[in-house]
Amino acid sequence: MPRVLFVVPAIGLALAALTGCGGPAATQAAATPSPADAMQNRIRQMESDRADCMKRKGFKYNMNVPPPKRVGDEKRKLDAGDYETMKRFRQKYGFTYFAEFVYPDDPAAAQYEIYDNTANQPIKNSLSDTQLAAWDEADVDCRNAAIKKFTGKTVTSEQDYYDQLNRRLEQADRETDGDPELIELARKYGGCLRAKGYKVASLRPTKIIEAGGAELKAELNRLGRQQAEDPVDGAEYQPKLTAAQARPYLDREIKAALDDLECGRDFYPAYSAGNKMMKAYDEFGLRVIQW
Repeated sequence: MPRVLFVVPAIGLALAALTGCGGPAATQAAATPSPADAMQNRIRQMESDRADCMKRKGFKYNMNVPPPKRVGDEKRKLDAGDYETMKRFRQKYGFTYFAEFVYPDDPAAAQYEIYDNTANQPIKNSLSDTQLAAWDEADVDCRNAAIKKFTGKTVTSEQDYYDQLNRRLEQADRETDGDPELIELARKYGGCLRAKGYKVASLRPTKIIEAGGAELKAELNRLGRQQAEDPVDGAEYQPKLTAAQARPYLDREIKAALDDLECGRDFYPAYSAGNKMMKAYDEFGLRVIQW
């Protein structure tokens, strides 16, 4: 599976139930928050702790609490590997490699979700170099303390956090690749793709889901490298394409995505049901921490 850098997929985190209040004679009833509200509450708690910590250190900190992201029924079905939902999506967006160029204003076409972390930029812009260095040092200490409190993870820096998370994801991959049911489903999935003329480098469950779109993804990177002034070996590049330039690629991608879905229609729901990668993200509170 791809490792986490600094742009990540959206995930939901569970929190303890909230308590709702009725009238004077009513009995208090526990209300379970939606995943979006639960995540919002946890972000707010963590950011409040960070602001208090920074205040104790003599610095101002603006809490960064993004609006909650609501997940509709269609998205839940898509994430669960529902065949009909995935088919509708892929008929328009393919694997979402070239779709964002054809549909630049459509969030569903975006490969990655970009998060705003500029809440404290006005404060940092007003500081001298010496003050900014002190602010950054205090912010790291306060953020690490909040991470420890809310996830139990001891980290020393942002890079250390992602290094630990990536090691945890590697463990999740090993567990997934050792699942007997997924191994058998991946074998059938890969055999079907090969029969349709697609190259399948590995039958491991964590790799097979990349096989159907591998050539299109490589082509995307090749186009990006051609446009780059000084491409670095091993790095992936995103090209700049007009909708007209990207459309032929997307048409090919849609065909590949639908072929892939037909071959993996039994694999996808099984893979989603036991998604150990998402459990690792939850364990590290990936969407809760505001960098």
